[in-house]
Amino acid sequence: MQTLDPSLEQSLADDHSVQYAFVQAAIKEGLDRHDPSMTVMKLLLPVVEGYVVRNDIIERRFLTTNLAEKVADFTSTRQHIRVFDCPGEGFPRRAFSDAIGAILLKPLPGTNRQLAVSALDLLEAETTARLSFPWVTETPLPRKRVAVVDGRPDLDASAAGVGIYRAAKALGIDLVIIDQDGHWAQSPSMSHLREEFIACDMTVDEGLPDRIVQAVGQSEAPIDALTTFIDTRLVETAKAAEKLGLYTTPSDALQLCRDKQQTRKITSPNMNFLTTTGTAHLEHQLQDLKSRPQYPLIIKPTQGCLSEGVLKVGSDAELHDALRQNEEKFPGATFLMEPYASGPEIDANFILLAGQLIWNEANDDFPSAAEYPSIKGVQANDLPSSKSFAEMATIMPSKLPESELSLVESTLVDTLRKLGLENGIFHLEARIQDSRMEYAETNNGLELVDAPPQKGQRPNPSVFLVEVNARPPGHQETYAVEYTYGIDYFAVHMLMALTPVRGSAAPHHPNNNSIVQEIIHALNQPLPPPYQYPMNIVFIPAERGGTFVTAKLPPTSLMAYIPHHKVFMRKGDVIKDPEVEGKWPFVAYFLVLGKMTGAEGREQVRVIGELVRESFIYELE
Repeated sequence: MQTLDPSLEQSLADDHSVQYAFVQAAIKEGLDRHDPSMTVMKLLLPVVEGYVVRNDIIERRFLTTNLAEKVADFTSTRQHIRVFDCPGEGFPRRAFSDAIGAILLKPLPGTNRQLAVSALDLLEAETTARLSFPWVTETPLPRKRVAVVDGRPDLDASAAGVGIYRAAKALGIDLVIIDQDGHWAQSPSMSHLREEFIACDMTVDEGLPDRIVQAVGQSEAPIDALTTFIDTRLVETAKAAEKLGLYTTPSDALQLCRDKQQTRKITSPNMNFLTTTGTAHLEHQLQDLKSRPQYPLIIKPTQGCLSEGVLKVGSDAELHDALRQNEEKFPGATFLMEPYASGPEIDANFILLAGQLIWNEANDDFPSAAEYPSIKGVQANDLPSSKSFAEMATIMPSKLPESELSLVESTLVDTLRKLGLENGIFHLEARIQDSRMEYAETNNGLELVDAPPQKGQRPNPSVFLVEVNARPPGHQETYAVEYTYGIDYFAVHMLMALTPVRGSAAPHHPNNNSIVQEIIHALNQPLPPPYQYPMNIVFIPAERGGTFVTAKLPPTSLMAYIPHHKVFMRKGDVIKDPEVEGKWPFVAYFLVLGKMTGAEGREQVRVIGELVRESFIYELE
């Protein structure tokens, strides 16, 4: 049953606004169902005057709602909104024309009005919870041109850039892409995603900062900020920003993060570690040591990324073999040898603004294939053949005790400050040594469980830093954080590029930092705990080499829990043997979203995540 007041129907027919299009589409969908049902929607009317912090804020805050069929925003960038006030006659028409958003409920069966009223009551409570934060500001974000170095891969091949382009558009930022000539974003057909494209030789060498400066100089209009989302361009982009007088994290601090040896010297001065250039160099070093290395050890390139070249060794023979492999795979590199830290691994993300922590969260990074032999309860026939440290699964929020998560926060924030990092989003990886929890194979699969009691006094937990990344987490985790917490790291990262580091000076910048910081604070307001649904990021790393043929997705019943996924490989893509290359590329990933919160939601996504892994099938030849 679909009915509409005749006068309102006529007024809508005379209107060609986005509100009109949304209502008409909803009515049409209801009629097309050809069954007794109700189309029910909630209009969002402004109660304060000002400007929305981003023009898709309602949609983004309702990504995980179970009540709505569709959510829409009706505002445009820097659109001034006024308090809705229209008592009496003309109310329906004004309400539709002045609405800044709408939420269409899932179809309700029958024609019982009380059912519609009850559903709207539930939606009202959820709307209040999700939108009770200052998302309307007195002044808008001034129009800014932000240049991003590296426009990310083709959107058909990877979702890495989707969030960047979406956030820039929603914030009203004019996005300038600096990348290699021939990059997909250079095409005129992609002009709707960016304001300008500037071609630049992106070879990572000493000349890259100057080439970025030259590219900025070619821009059609002044650039207000310069940033990047990729590790291999961070230092060079910061150096270019320094040359241009733009706000940036100091390039020296970023270089400390890139070089794991330098990071260790500053953050862990008492740790026994060693750097070497190869097997011949190592032989001389070992002769000079007062004691032999204590195994197990981790060996990895000092400037590697994505777990490339990370190997665990348990003897002199394995050490020499691993170093020999890495010498072949990474010629000219320097390698770090350090103690292998046991204990649960976490990914921890922090947002600092002017040196103050304004947001952080941690998630559980499940054991990689290389760590399975040390997990309690894992049978010999279940051990993977791979020695990869590539990620397998990450679940948020973390299950670790609050005391350990507090220790993580205080320890790692102190680490960031020691490194001179004060503004931005930082992705750190760490292990909790002597944690009160450990991974074990249970009747329901691999999970964190309480560690068994020990004889004597148990050491206090401590945090072992694995690495510091002065950027948001990978796009998979960044999307997951938005689903679970409602915070978009892509948007915050770009806004951070517009904020000064303490002591910096960029005289040509107008004094509008206060509104930028106000919007950053607004966008860092998490969803209330009852709406923080757990997420399991299921990674599918390649286990062998070959030519990709096809992939079969999990069944529909499992895909219902997956709001986002990506199969990276295309037919004909060649995967080099990971064991030979020391690189385990991802074939695919799946974001598994819970439909419950708390412990029940975590168990749900953990179990479904493993079913997704087992049911995803890909073929190589």
